Amino acid sequence: MKKFGFIGAGKMAGAIVRGMLSGKAAMPDEIICACGNDNTGSLLAEDTGISLANSLGELLEASQNIVLACKPQQLAEVAESSPRAKAGMLISILAGTPISRLRDCFPGVNKIVRVMPNMPAQISEGISCYAPEKALDESEKELVERVLGAIGDCIEMEENRLDAVTALSGSGPGYVFEFAAALIEGAKKSLGFNDDEAKKLVYKTMLGSAMLLCKSPLGADELRIAVSSPGGTTLAGLKAFSDGGFRNMVNAALQAACRRSEELSKL
Repeated sequence: MKKFGFIGAGKMAGAIVRGMLSGKAAMPDEIICACGNDNTGSLLAEDTGISLANSLGELLEASQNIVLACKPQQLAEVAESSPRAKAGMLISILAGTPISRLRDCFPGVNKIVRVMPNMPAQISEGISCYAPEKALDESEKELVERVLGAIGDCIEMEENRLDAVTALSGSGPGYVFEFAAALIEGAKKSLGFNDDEAKKLVYKTMLGSAMLLCKSPLGADELRIAVSSPGGTTLAGLKAFSDGGFRNMVNAALQAACRRSEELSKL
């Protein structure tokens, strides 16, 4: 028996596997994976030394715990074999797939945990929120957090809050990338920087600011005030944001993303 079986071997599954191996949360001989009609599984197995199952059925029967990391549209295919799974834990990172649907597909597993990770998990700097079907004991919670800790930090919460999590941290990287793209575009169009200069200035400014935000005892508003000298350039730029209704736009974006997450979970 393998301790962990990964259904799916794409970017997120690969990030978790590599994070677990590098952090010594598991050894290669404790992990097996299976994939669809592509070569992601063989590539992941070759790169990391984990096992590659010959079939989904083999993985389900060989795994003490399952990480469901395929595409949501592949769940119906997975469900054809999933009643064979008798794992102690199913950890699902499928977006928009509620625990009730997962329970229908995996009637034989003991406990189900639904997870909303985010894109920085690909470099082990993510934040994941997880919702258990029912209360986890200490060893079960340690197992879940060992898996998710391989890709960053994690927080436990109720499943009914995961749509809001999706809107904030799940979609959040897209908002950050859009802001970065807007800064780069403005730097070239309005300030005369070339592409390389604009990208380096924007990337390092965003990285340094994020690191300062994480390490400083001051909150975001306090840091904004600290960098804004009276009558200075930062206040002039922030006034343009305020005049354009920037915070209202951000709030509207969060609400729109949350509504869409709720709609997708009902499909």
